Amino acid sequence: MTPNCLVCGAETRHRFDAVVEGFALFACDDCGSARTWPALDGRQIAAWYPQAYYGNRNVRFNPLFERMTRWFRRRRVGVIRRLTKPGAVLDVGCGRGFTLRFLADAGYRSTGVELSADAAAHARDVLGIDIRTGDFLSQSFEAGQFDVVIFWHSLEHVADPLAALNRAAEILKPGGLLVVAVPNLSSIQARLAGREWFHLDVPRHYVHFSARGLKRALRDRHFRIVDTAHFSFEQNPYGWIQSILNRVFAHDLLYSILKEPAARAHRIREYPLQTIATSIAGVLLLPVAMILMTIETLLRRGGTIEVYARKEAS
Repeated sequence: MTPNCLVCGAETRHRFDAVVEGFALFACDDCGSARTWPALDGRQIAAWYPQAYYGNRNVRFNPLFERMTRWFRRRRVGVIRRLTKPGAVLDVGCGRGFTLRFLADAGYRSTGVELSADAAAHARDVLGIDIRTGDFLSQSFEAGQFDVVIFWHSLEHVADPLAALNRAAEILKPGGLLVVAVPNLSSIQARLAGREWFHLDVPRHYVHFSARGLKRALRDRHFRIVDTAHFSFEQNPYGWIQSILNRVFAHDLLYSILKEPAARAHRIREYPLQTIATSIAGVLLLPVAMILMTIETLLRRGGTIEVYARKEAS
């Protein structure tokens, strides 16, 4: 017997092994999404988020990419500001809190939820943001408390994504904005890369949304979709580069190279020749990735998608 889809509830029919030994993905014909199997419980999944995942003192990348990370967060805030007036905003899986800090600077009342105590400490103690530590569904928020709820590459990390969307609908005001960004399993990138696709991230991703599946889940919960973006300079070019490299070199090796040493999954000293070759290939693949990103954007099949939706009045 195969597990049911986490997005639409239908029986999944197709299984393929993940790169991480002991895990598989089961895909759904009805909505095009998939789920990781077996699904780990809270205690088990915590082992996949060690301190190294967040980096020493919450610094994940080298200085250049850390600056780029902040620039991308400011761009994200700019989109939200165009769609809403300043109000109460909740970022689920807020990480180190940069988005919330920039929103607070723009006049929003910022609140975050973060599983990692270390990441939450940075947002709370360094950036001065109101942070709740723990699981989103266990937090005591009031109905209609927020004007904006954000799941920015966090919904796929939730064991029960539909329950999370139900809760988001409950705590949003009528007309409030829901922002969801996820990897897109129905993308050209995902289809061509297969099990080597960078954005699968098994087993940390419980669910792998298709664009159709995500939109269906939102509409079923009375959200009106106002915009969908398939362009992401932050995510999609790199998704192409790393997915191509994964077919030749150690899995996600370039990603480790770009990180601060304490946050690396690989000890790159063990791969001296691959490290050199991967670094050179990554640079050479950049123009190719930009072309591929342009094509996938024009075809509305981006490697990641951003969906902006408003809660309809009941």
